[in-house]
Amino acid sequence: MAELRALPRCVWLLVLGTTITRAGSFVFPYLTIYLGQARGLPLDVVGVVLAVGSVGLMGGNLLGGWSADRLGRKPTLLTALVINAAGFSALGQPDASPTTYAVWLLVGYLGSGMYGPAAAALIADETPGHLRPLAYTTNYVGSNLGMAVGPLLGGLVARASFGWLFIGDAATTLVCALILALGVHPRPAPRSTEALPGHLAVWRAHPGVLAFVGASFFLVAPLMGLEYAVPVLVARSFAADLVWVGVIYSINAAMVLASGFWVERWLRGRSAASSMVIAAALWTLGLLVLALGFSLPALVLCTVIWTVGEVVGSTVVPAYVAARVPRRSKGRMLAMSDVVRSAAGMAAPLVLGITWETWGVGAVLTTLVLLPMTGGALYRSRIGGGGR
Repeated sequence: MAELRALPRCVWLLVLGTTITRAGSFVFPYLTIYLGQARGLPLDVVGVVLAVGSVGLMGGNLLGGWSADRLGRKPTLLTALVINAAGFSALGQPDASPTTYAVWLLVGYLGSGMYGPAAAALIADETPGHLRPLAYTTNYVGSNLGMAVGPLLGGLVARASFGWLFIGDAATTLVCALILALGVHPRPAPRSTEALPGHLAVWRAHPGVLAFVGASFFLVAPLMGLEYAVPVLVARSFAADLVWVGVIYSINAAMVLASGFWVERWLRGRSAASSMVIAAALWTLGLLVLALGFSLPALVLCTVIWTVGEVVGSTVVPAYVAARVPRRSKGRMLAMSDVVRSAAGMAAPLVLGITWETWGVGAVLTTLVLLPMTGGALYRSRIGGGGR
């Protein structure tokens, strides 16, 4: 495809690094099982630990957006990767307290949170406007190419030893840092004598963009909810082998690879709001399949359907933001998409863990179905303007 060849070299190197570090993301899909079974923590305590970790993710989003605008995209990316590797490698220590696990998870997620806004801002800086949706799609496809391999391999490794998960995760993160350090050389930002506006000033200047991004919470929360629920569904509700957790993640990644570029082309000419309504409808349909079928095959089919909705949102939201915000504020405004994701990651395991222990799995699935229905209603109202 000629358009793919037109993407800048530094974007392709970013995609390569992201793919490698995601291929080594062995830990994340198995945190619920690791903390719950290997470390013996109750589900509600696991939910609290994951929620605390997500506070670090949200803090990292805000810090990463600020740092990307203030210090530059590349320094922020490298700092983020080193912090991430340190935090996740420390999670592998045995017999630590829930507080210790929460602290190291917070550190690891701080690095993860910083990476996203800087990467999104780098793509926005280096890519012409008409190619940005394709560039964001390509990076997302690369990320999921890594995820097509990582969780499945991680499931096999976890069956032997959870300790190797943390070593592999840290090693691939540092390889990504090396690629970016040696190969990515962003264009310098234009000089300006004006002071860099603060977070609040940037947010006040773009209320419509904030509203559009904020409504995506209702499409991101089901994803965060499933990341918490799938390992428990597989192990507890369906009594299946843990390798199925990796299979589900690999199916998700394979669907992103299969549909990503097709979805990006299909969305051309559609408004951002109508595209997000389509994403919400796909999420709702997929979760209804799981709620009504409630079986391992239903979980597989559910994943196939909602993944297409995930691709839509992941393509539309950053391109919408990048097109409406000046360069010197892009890092902080693009960070808001990650902040929404982090907020969902903090709320979903906490709320769903309590819901599961109190009312059972049926209430959890009902909650997941209602979330994208709410998001679809908001985007039908053309919140934030909703133009391309």
